[in-house]
Amino acid sequence: MQHWGLNTYLYGPKDDLKHRLLWREVYSPEEEGQLRTLIVEAQSRGLRFVYALSPGQDIVFSSSCDLTLLKRKLRQVSDLGCQAFAILFDDIDHSMCQADSEAFSSFAHAQVTVTNEIYRFLGEPPVFLFCPTEYCGSLCSPSVSKSPYLQTVGEDLLPSITVIWTGSKVISRKLSVDCLAEVESVLQRPPLIWDNLHANDYDSRRLFLGPFKGRDPQLKSHLRGLLLNPNCEFEANYIPLHTLGSWYRAGNEDRKDEECEYSPDRALATALRDWMEELNQPLQAAPSGGNRGQKAQGRGLCGGKGLLSESQVQLLVGLHYLPHEHGPSAQKLLQELTWLKTNCHLVDEWHGRASRFLSLCEDIAQLHCSVVGGANRAVLYDLYPYVWDLRNTALVAKAFICWLGCGKTTGADLLGVESEPWVFKGGVSGEVQVGCVFCRFP
Repeated sequence: MQHWGLNTYLYGPKDDLKHRLLWREVYSPEEEGQLRTLIVEAQSRGLRFVYALSPGQDIVFSSSCDLTLLKRKLRQVSDLGCQAFAILFDDIDHSMCQADSEAFSSFAHAQVTVTNEIYRFLGEPPVFLFCPTEYCGSLCSPSVSKSPYLQTVGEDLLPSITVIWTGSKVISRKLSVDCLAEVESVLQRPPLIWDNLHANDYDSRRLFLGPFKGRDPQLKSHLRGLLLNPNCEFEANYIPLHTLGSWYRAGNEDRKDEECEYSPDRALATALRDWMEELNQPLQAAPSGGNRGQKAQGRGLCGGKGLLSESQVQLLVGLHYLPHEHGPSAQKLLQELTWLKTNCHLVDEWHGRASRFLSLCEDIAQLHCSVVGGANRAVLYDLYPYVWDLRNTALVAKAFICWLGCGKTTGADLLGVESEPWVFKGGVSGEVQVGCVFCRFP
């Protein structure tokens, strides 16, 4: 992160139970040591460490006991050397208990009152973030400008506290200066963007390796900051963070030529070349509590020898691109499959395109083999479920096109009369999507 010009790391992992579910509980001495190490390591690299806490699921805002426990928890983290904090009230129920309804005029009033008190209790740290329950345009009722909730936040939240915003949607396709003007007005301060462009925690079968895209570089002067919520898999975030750094640096240099303007495609090409060096280093995954990036000792079960080619890495990225768009290789796969399904009568052209499609399926299967046999085992462990899933999908598609081409074998002969359950993905949700209710045309 430091190498790419990034300066902030926000700690708020869902697998830390004491971040959300058990927010009242203080950290044990062992946990304190781990957290202190993380804080010191971040600060030693010039990174601001922001500790986030999510008490919103069950906090009683009017309870002096809960407020005391909240202060105790954040004081503990402050004593470990942390100087920046975030209070998150996202993804929770808007309703209040009876005691809170009697003490506060609204849900927003309750949140703002507690947040202001915590901010003062911590000595008004220079960085203090607040995530509202209405954190994007689609969650605002009735609209951004007319939301009583946001109006209360804008009027009553202390002006030095920064408000988190994700854009028009939870996962916004684009962010522009114009789309932020409305929320800046109602909040009475520029927001901080919490960007979910590369977040994949809502779908265990999706991964996003594409570039930081759809964000106007001019946004920087209209924001208090931008945080990227990345993939859950650590090794999948090289290109997202690398290209975020390119976006952040764009326009900061003295040069004004075209090369200094941010281009997602150019940033992706640069990040891809740099990532290839890391992909082909003989590294193994770190043991629990160990340091990442240890060199593999010998081959054994953890040592690979193959090198991923540039075309294979491009294929990998293209097949796992961005939430709102597929990369070139995925687009080609889908477009060709659609054409081949509907144009069997164009015999000569069909066989030529089928041959190229089958070659692409073979490339995807070979990509799986190369990742499995690659030198970097840490990358393998994070990417394996995704390349394995795509390999199987590509082989099924290949078999289907071969069946169409021969015109004799039945589908039952091809896949077996009694197909295994894993052929049908996603249960009821998958069946509904197969029925084209939520299809996205290539």
